[in-house]
Amino acid sequence: MTYCFVLDAQGNKLSPTRENRAWYLIRKKKATLQNKFPMVIQLKREIPLEEIDTTPVKLGIDDGSKQVGIALVQECKTISKPVFKGTIELRTDVKEKMSVRRGYRRYRRQHKRYRPVRFNNRSSSKKEGRIAPSIKQKKDSILRVVNQLHKWIRIDHSFLEDVLIDIRALEKGYKPYNWEYQRSNRLDENIRKAVVLRDHNTCQECGVTNTRMEVHHIIPRRFNGGDSIHNLITLCSSCHEKVTGDEIAHTKRFHKKLKGRNIHFGDAMHVMLGKTFLQNKLREIAPLTLTTGGDTANKRIDWGIEKTHANDAIVVCGSEVNSQQCEIKNWSIKPLKKRSKKKIESINGFHHRDFVQYTKRNGKAYFAYITSFYPLKNQCNMTTIDGKVLKRYGVNRLKLICRSNKIFWY
Repeated sequence: MTYCFVLDAQGNKLSPTRENRAWYLIRKKKATLQNKFPMVIQLKREIPLEEIDTTPVKLGIDDGSKQVGIALVQECKTISKPVFKGTIELRTDVKEKMSVRRGYRRYRRQHKRYRPVRFNNRSSSKKEGRIAPSIKQKKDSILRVVNQLHKWIRIDHSFLEDVLIDIRALEKGYKPYNWEYQRSNRLDENIRKAVVLRDHNTCQECGVTNTRMEVHHIIPRRFNGGDSIHNLITLCSSCHEKVTGDEIAHTKRFHKKLKGRNIHFGDAMHVMLGKTFLQNKLREIAPLTLTTGGDTANKRIDWGIEKTHANDAIVVCGSEVNSQQCEIKNWSIKPLKKRSKKKIESINGFHHRDFVQYTKRNGKAYFAYITSFYPLKNQCNMTTIDGKVLKRYGVNRLKLICRSNKIFWY
């Protein structure tokens, strides 16, 4: 089942209706199609304010580091019904791209026009309450989708699953006492001393003691090794040099020797950071209520609903629903970069960022969006919805599915 958003002639937001009903109104020329994915129609007549349905519509958000569940639930007089659900695909390449840009800047400074290195000279980095760009772009992506939905349907109340992650409980596997929270277990200025003291100033590989010791990441940083004392070991210079570049081969042996383990906190911390910014922005749209992950899990199990990001967003709203009501179309939502690097506007009626279907001669079909054009041979590059890159495919076999410049809904 799929619902359609409805506006009247003056742009007032009405209650959603089923898609087949919307197409009936279009055929009878009582409404016009404003957006196809997701479907939005506008009636040709104005609805009096006293006749507009004012049953509350709740927005539910299940925040995550890579995928975010979002849903809309309408509380009707007799039952509560989900009218929209989807999964927002967040970008995870921003940090890598910023590292590449940093390398270009350093190269230019050293090779093109030398100047002494300056520190603490970027005003954006000194702002109070600043959020790292790799974090902020994720929260902005959520807000872009919410604001777009708010143009099509009223949002009377928002519900957000508050993320409270206990790093020490995750790492140690139990909830520590209050005094244990004061013990540092992540990288800081004293971490080297702490590791060397734990290992009694002895190389854990050869046993030598009368030399300068070095601290080694058992799982290296380039493989998302944790900055924890449980992922660090003391080695002498010669042993450290032997294992450098082949760290993975020694991982199990070193962890077994220390009874340590590696936990990657990146995803958990990406959700934690910036949550206050997201909450404040959501409060500007509608009143906000925070829920907990445990409460969401208990309700989902009690109501017999399958666990997905989108279904969790429905449960977050707090209105009791059943599994059959949740069987509505699940949208995959991909916010695009605001700045397009296109050099060619269109070929054969297809535009940059069009969402298309490419059918091969053997009948196999790809669903992808266009990323670049080659006009000399009528070819294009595409990226499929699962991230696969298709290069130099002919535009003659393309079929336009939808056209969007800011957000893809598929």
